[in-house]
Amino acid sequence: MANFPHTRTYVRFPFSSPLILGGESYVCEGALRNLSLQGCSIISDRPLTQGSLARVSVLLPDHIRALPIEMGRVIWTQGFECGLEFIELSVAARLRLGRTLRALLIDFLNVRKQRGGERSIV
Repeated sequence: MANFPHTRTYVRFPFSSPLILGGESYVCEGALRNLSLQGCSIISDRPLTQGSLARVSVLLPDHIRALPIEMGRVIWTQGFECGLEFIELSVAARLRLGRTLRALLIDFLNVRKQRGGERSIV
């Protein structure tokens, strides 16, 4: 289990989407595991170094263009999985990310409501 020496400000929602990461001396592919307004966890095709900086392009279902995260920092690592804190996003990217997260929150609340309704029926 990874050691998390930090606290999260925002809830992370389960979310799967392909991405491309680029660091100082590498470019690799990966996939999102979860997503929040300030970060995400990913699985990549190479282990990343805690504290390293990376540019990330996430392929979201709402557009053909990738969501650009100009700068992210690797906060924790566990093999090929890591947590990434978003450091630098454009206003347009932050708005787009917010729309995606709003849709995830609505889906989450709808599922929760349906499950709650199922329990009250039984």
